[in-house]
Amino acid sequence: MAARKAAKKKPAKRSAKPAAKKSAPAKQRVSSMAPKVVKTGKGPAPADVAREFIALIRAGKADEAEKTWLAPGIESVEGVGASMAWRGKKAVQAKYRAWEADHEVHRMSVDGPWIGATGFALRFAVDATQLSTGQRMEMEEIAVYTVRDGKVVREEFHFALPT
Repeated sequence: MAARKAAKKKPAKRSAKPAAKKSAPAKQRVSSMAPKVVKTGKGPAPADVAREFIALIRAGKADEAEKTWLAPGIESVEGVGASMAWRGKKAVQAKYRAWEADHEVHRMSVDGPWIGATGFALRFAVDATQLSTGQRMEMEEIAVYTVRDGKVVREEFHFALPT
């Protein structure tokens, strides 16, 4: 009897198009052109960090600014000429102390801050003598600070190229 049923069964017809598959309900796609909110985590926002940071710098309290606002894992990147990076608060502070030990600052001014979504920038103008060489120099740099969770996690110093 099984043989008769098998004989009666006709082979299935194959169509040129595969059968449509059932799909899940269509998900709404978000355009890659749509803006997204930029967040820097918990703690003070970049504008708040910038205001406090620059107030301490202008008051001659750079040590307090470092203690209060630098993250333990901060990265400090020096610009053209040095092109080096230091990681960690102790290493960055040692870099600061080495520069201070080798320079006599005659004048320093700081402008800004310029506030961005993830941090802020300051412009420093310095008139100093490098003690190891006796060379006096005037320099300007733009310092760009990245803020995450209310602390400065990265600083990068930019210098103008001679024209």
